[in-house]
Amino acid sequence: MKTKKLISLFLISFQLISVSSSANAADTPGEQFVVGPPPGDTPSLGVVIEDSQKLKNTFSTLQAFTADGVERGRSKVKSITNCKSYGEAGCEQDKYFNYMANLDMCSSLLTQDCIQSVFAQDKSGKELKVDYVSAFPQTMPYAFKGNPQVKLPTGGSTFLVDIPEARHVGGTQYLVVAQFTGMKDFGATNFQLDSFNLGIFAVSKVAGRFSITGPSLDLGPSRVLGQVSNQRIPFDQNTGTTASCTQSTATECLLAWPMPLDVEFGVVINANTRINGWLHGRTSNTTADIKILPSGNQLITVSGNPSIVPTVYTWFPKSNLPKTISDYYQKNPEELLSGTGFGGNASGDFASNTSLLKDTIDYNERQLTEALAWYEALGDKAPYSSTQWSIRSTNSGNDQKGCFRNNAQLSGIVATNSNYFISGPPVFNAKENSLDYKVASPHLLPNGDVFKGSYNLLIKSDVARCIYGFTSAPVSASVSIVSSDGTASIATVVLGERNGWLYLTAAGFTFSAPTVRVKLTQDVDPTTETPKITPIAAKRTSITCVKGKTSKKVTAVKPKCPVGYKKK
Repeated sequence: MKTKKLISLFLISFQLISVSSSANAADTPGEQFVVGPPPGDTPSLGVVIEDSQKLKNTFSTLQAFTADGVERGRSKVKSITNCKSYGEAGCEQDKYFNYMANLDMCSSLLTQDCIQSVFAQDKSGKELKVDYVSAFPQTMPYAFKGNPQVKLPTGGSTFLVDIPEARHVGGTQYLVVAQFTGMKDFGATNFQLDSFNLGIFAVSKVAGRFSITGPSLDLGPSRVLGQVSNQRIPFDQNTGTTASCTQSTATECLLAWPMPLDVEFGVVINANTRINGWLHGRTSNTTADIKILPSGNQLITVSGNPSIVPTVYTWFPKSNLPKTISDYYQKNPEELLSGTGFGGNASGDFASNTSLLKDTIDYNERQLTEALAWYEALGDKAPYSSTQWSIRSTNSGNDQKGCFRNNAQLSGIVATNSNYFISGPPVFNAKENSLDYKVASPHLLPNGDVFKGSYNLLIKSDVARCIYGFTSAPVSASVSIVSSDGTASIATVVLGERNGWLYLTAAGFTFSAPTVRVKLTQDVDPTTETPKITPIAAKRTSITCVKGKTSKKVTAVKPKCPVGYKKK
């Protein structure tokens, strides 16, 4: 169960002004959205499905733990120590550790697990000047020294850049957030990477007095090993209410603004802490490249334009829940055992709290139906939307018999502007011989416009060929958008292959819960050497082709005779 600080909603202009959490989407830019308690004192049930909050108000922290056992999720924590370095007093190597590490810009003192560069270009392809401004905060209170030998990155600060030709409502500055999170178990030698998050925000500064976010040292009876508990909500000390900052110091708050959609932003990362598997992006026109440096580090380049992403957030009184909501939770009562509690004992239990916010809807197949129930309760209309630019790691999903697993590289990136998505790579559908990817969003944006979906798939060429058993010959693709009622339609599709990546874009489809179905095909050239990877996804057959007294055996998924030959 999750226990979090209560949050209030703010209306933001160029200064912080406290208002009721019942304010609607028209009152504040979606980029400054924050969740709040339910209106009034009415016991309520609410939901929030919005993932940019995970990139806001981040900090670095390395914590060492002792516990009454060694089982994550079960053993009760006995002690917690904030560490400045691994192995110092109180942070001995035999303890259990969690870390969150913000990545600084690379420098002569920091040459790995850092941001090597930030770049941008306008719609004409012109490279825009990007100037590094400063770390923000200048000093991260819980920063720590890394240790490459045990795969522990240095925990530094987020930072600001200035892009004079990429002006937004609040100016020309942008906050860059890149963070690794990980852990080390009792007795383990090296740290393990749990997640990677990268984001860019258009921001402006507001002066004031603000609390500093940081790690929790709470040793409450429910604190178990592996549970991360942090205070990530800054407060405006002048008003005693929650601040709508994207990042803050004791005297300054960064407010987020809509990003220019016609500017492509990109980041280059030098990573000793290796990122593998799949990434998920809130970007459009996404591109990626990865190189292995002589040092063995990864040099990862990702870029794309911001996307408009709907936000789902609402409260309903418990005494008057919409039928779609009450029906869902009557069938799935276990889903009401976690969330953020408001009032009561704040344990995150629906039965024992005055109000409960469902902020624990994860991006998995099981909870897709839960998200759809809330969409229906909202009249299939999102109350907020915002421009977002973010990339994050996601789970490996179906390993495709080894095709998705390579510890030296990324397998692919999926980018979509949908509110909800099934976390992980596309799933191979053997019946349809396709890669399927499920997404979901309200049908309408806050202004009543029909929301149009976008989907970018970047998959390593050798991974795609492994799945389908293809040769190195050119690949073609078809994309269908299959609605929840089984109706199929074709979206705008662009496919290309360069630098070892297949790029596929589908755009212009509508919601609420379609499946994006990608089929890759290839005209087989029998003179081309078949790939060394054993085909796994499609059955290969053989035919004999003859030309006069000459015969050839052709083996492929869909074998065809060469020009001038006939099937025997």
